[in-house]
Amino acid sequence: MLQGTVILTLTSFVVKVLSAVYRVPYQNLVGDEGFYVYQQIYPIYGIGMTLALTGLPVYLSKLLAACSSQKEQEKTLNAFFTVVSGLSLLLFGSLYALATPIARLMGDVSLSPLIQVVSFVFLLVPFLSTYRGFFQGQLEMKPTAISQLVEQGSRVLVILGAGYLFTILDWTVYDVGNVAMSGAIVGGLFALVILWYYGRRRSFSVRLRKQDSKELRQFTKKLLKEGGTLCFFSAYLIVFQLVDAFSVKQFLVYGGMDDLSAKIAKGVFDRGQPLVQLGLVVAVSMTAAFLPPLTKHFMNKDKRAYEDMVFSYIKVARVIALAASVGLALVLPYINVTLFSDNQAELTLSLFVLSIYFVSMIQTYQTIYQSQNIVRYQVLGAIAGLFTKIVWTPLLTFYYGTVGASLSTLFGLFVCLAVLKWYLVKAIPGHKSSHEYRIKLSLNLAGMIAVLLVYRGILEIVQWQTFERGADLLLSLLGVCLGGSVYIIGLIKSQLFTEAEWYMLPFGKKVVKKMKKISR
Repeated sequence: MLQGTVILTLTSFVVKVLSAVYRVPYQNLVGDEGFYVYQQIYPIYGIGMTLALTGLPVYLSKLLAACSSQKEQEKTLNAFFTVVSGLSLLLFGSLYALATPIARLMGDVSLSPLIQVVSFVFLLVPFLSTYRGFFQGQLEMKPTAISQLVEQGSRVLVILGAGYLFTILDWTVYDVGNVAMSGAIVGGLFALVILWYYGRRRSFSVRLRKQDSKELRQFTKKLLKEGGTLCFFSAYLIVFQLVDAFSVKQFLVYGGMDDLSAKIAKGVFDRGQPLVQLGLVVAVSMTAAFLPPLTKHFMNKDKRAYEDMVFSYIKVARVIALAASVGLALVLPYINVTLFSDNQAELTLSLFVLSIYFVSMIQTYQTIYQSQNIVRYQVLGAIAGLFTKIVWTPLLTFYYGTVGASLSTLFGLFVCLAVLKWYLVKAIPGHKSSHEYRIKLSLNLAGMIAVLLVYRGILEIVQWQTFERGADLLLSLLGVCLGGSVYIIGLIKSQLFTEAEWYMLPFGKKVVKKMKKISR
């Protein structure tokens, strides 16, 4: 089980990095307008893949783990595949038939063929989610891990191939978007072949079987309620992107921009997505070691140890997420030029990457709630945050452009986090951070900010804007090293983390050894 978990964790890490990184060369090949076209449709694909990759397979694996016999497992598998097939067909048919109205709502009717292409992804969801859920329910993580890598790798190859063909053929940005989106179907089919192969070795196959209608209705209600909640959280940030797809470009036009300028501005705004994804990979993976002991203490009903672990988990997550988001915002000009060749919309993107902090903390609180099987406050927080995002995005975008769009994302995430934190403070009063901790953290953060502001001031004097992209890469890395070093030294000197908390982090043992040497 542990080997399988490690394999799946490492694979998920690689897949997330790939998912963030490929967008940079793609934007370089197709430009900001081409990137806008891709990003407008990406949230629809993202929701489909969340269903097939994480939300539904995890839900099915939990159902299978609760079954007491093989016959009961087969019954659950049949009901799951039947219900998910029906829902997926409904989603596919709706998207395909309503592609033009949906594109019109996005403010760009030319997106209609791309929506039709991506709708086919939902036909693969029942097969991918059932196979993955089955294997994960048997504690076999290898088939899911390999299928993830194959799916993402083949998809990225198609997307970058489409970007390259755009540079040598007389394609429009919508033509290249169409081909790029077909990569989702290619990747899904390759993944399905891998899963089918492993299923055949286990004498397991996916197909529709006759079901009792009453039991099927009951199962459908259960899946929509419990599985739907899990999928909603898994795709939370993607749902925010979907709100942007329907709002940002349109309200830039309403605010006075011409159509082409609004498309390019939305494309520049979307540069923030891969940056946030990479920041989240670092922030979330750094705190992953807290999950097993957290679950263990709760299952053992060791209240004191559990509450101490909750406090440590939140403390470490906050320290890392703050450094990742604020640090990235301060070195963003050099990263922007390095990755995307210019420094457009610096303020917009600097604000947007601050969402790394909020999303990291939301995921931290959700993990704590999930360890206690508390769903109500997770749903309440998520809905409150999404409602805030939906209400404020049009208004702020109309008056403040893409800066307003970034602010609306921060507002929505803040509201979600506030609701999650409010309940946990009530449930575990001791988890509230101490005055001393807040002062130490503020001083460390202020030290990092001060050093990076001085660094930025020096680079302005030497006119860094005239440098080549290679030099800007070195400036980015130097900025990260400077800020990170000051922050880590501050953490050690202020003793913000306990020895046990350091041991939970990568390279923590080395830090503790050096601390002991210094104290001698």
